[in-house]
Amino acid sequence: MLECMAVRNEYSRTDLVKAIFFSEFHPQAGPIVTYQSPENFISRDLFDVVSVYVIPKPSLYGKIITVNVLGHSMVGCPHSITNKKYERNALIFNVVFVFDTKCNTQPFEAVVKKLCKYFIDAEIDGCFLSDKNHRSQIPEVLEHIKDSLNAFGGACATLNTGHDIYLTTVHQLDDPPSVADHHVPVFVHKFEDTANFSWDLVVQQVLPHIDGYTHVAYIAAKASVDIELVRLCVQHLVYFGVVKLIPIFQYSNVYLPTPKLGTILTDADLQSKCLTFITKADEKEPDISAVFTAYAGMGPGVTVRDLCLRHNMLRYGIDERALIQFGVLHGLLRRLHKYPTLLAERADHEPWMIRLMTGQYCDDEICCATGCSQPELDTLLEEDHFIVVCWK
Repeated sequence: MLECMAVRNEYSRTDLVKAIFFSEFHPQAGPIVTYQSPENFISRDLFDVVSVYVIPKPSLYGKIITVNVLGHSMVGCPHSITNKKYERNALIFNVVFVFDTKCNTQPFEAVVKKLCKYFIDAEIDGCFLSDKNHRSQIPEVLEHIKDSLNAFGGACATLNTGHDIYLTTVHQLDDPPSVADHHVPVFVHKFEDTANFSWDLVVQQVLPHIDGYTHVAYIAAKASVDIELVRLCVQHLVYFGVVKLIPIFQYSNVYLPTPKLGTILTDADLQSKCLTFITKADEKEPDISAVFTAYAGMGPGVTVRDLCLRHNMLRYGIDERALIQFGVLHGLLRRLHKYPTLLAERADHEPWMIRLMTGQYCDDEICCATGCSQPELDTLLEEDHFIVVCWK
């Protein structure tokens, strides 16, 4: 009897493996599909197209082979077990995983190779592939592995020969974005959940100062930690999904709703998370239509201050800072930045103006680099006719 236990994998994704099939070289019929899960997924015509790659020439034995054909991406690792007890003195087989062509199959290559190695060991020790009674378990094994990989990113199984199988996918994370002084880290999970991890001393100093509104440069000053170390620390936290980065919140900020805004009217789970996140303590949750109206009212020329005056957030019990933060974190809003450009230099222009007002640096970057406040910068941009501002 097959025993199968799922192994949870934080980075697993659903329905990546469309099918798994076991193929072998039959002494009379040649390459055939002996077992597959789900049944009849691989048609005879489709297999005829790829059979030369499923059971290839001996020079390709033990190597990962990926074939893209008719909307499918097939990954296998053909093997041959040499022994005089087999017809033609060899048992040639392959276990092939089938994916969609758009799927990244690289994390599964090690799984395919490892599963074939388990089958080889089970055959050498217990005739798992050649004995009719033992091999009858193969369809069940393939189905359990497929379902567990799709659901959890890994699986464990015990074969009827007593051999244990342990498989898990290893997904390589994308490189984290570079962290700038003006970025604001926000916890993806509650701070209490992260406090239980064994962080290094720098991370332990930085974590208490991450509140979703304080930017990196100010965190470094409050924690008395070198700014470069704080940037590396925050980048480390972003890489492992502990925090995300958002722009600095100010009432003079301008935001644009994104095409994803409509999902807040149809996604019940997103609605629940939003209302819980943005409602002030001891206040009744507002109607989702009021939240949508507030988000939809944002646009060019409309600051957060204007939004608060128009929609009277206090009446609805909405925390406007949390409202903006939730919108940015979930892709419902995006910040519209100002990029000043100095058209001509004058004698009274400060060196930092010449260096930073090139159209490459946004207002947040300039304020963090110079210590200038946003109102002071806005006044300067309005009064100096040699500066033009690009919003983007």
